[in-house]
Amino acid sequence: MGYNYVAERDMKVFVVEDSAAVRERLVEMIRELEDVEVVGEAATYDKAVAGIINARPDVAILDIKLEDDSGSGIDVLNQVRKAIPAMRAIVLSNYVSPQHLKASSDAGAEFFLDKSSDFERIPEILARIRDGVHAR
Repeated sequence: MGYNYVAERDMKVFVVEDSAAVRERLVEMIRELEDVEVVGEAATYDKAVAGIINARPDVAILDIKLEDDSGSGIDVLNQVRKAIPAMRAIVLSNYVSPQHLKASSDAGAEFFLDKSSDFERIPEILARIRDGVHAR
């Protein structure tokens, strides 16, 4: 007697943000979503790269500006993309420019959000990713 069993699992999200207050707010917003789990947080380039590679999230939310000068959120994405090519990415910034948008897109980010106007869209975007709807 055989049957197929597909294990449902929460979508895993990793948050990379230099501001502790913004990071906490992001984590709170994500935890309110059903079937979505925060699997790590980081404020620096090195901790972000190590954390993402270790946690292997489905989605990373990356701020461009990080706590140290080792690299940006875009640099993190470029680095981890090799190890986790299927990971989806959302880049956040207070500094929205065509250069940042292009660099984010080139690194494989699917979404580029302005923190000041798009921040509240994150739960909706995560829910769409979770539900398998592509927004390209």
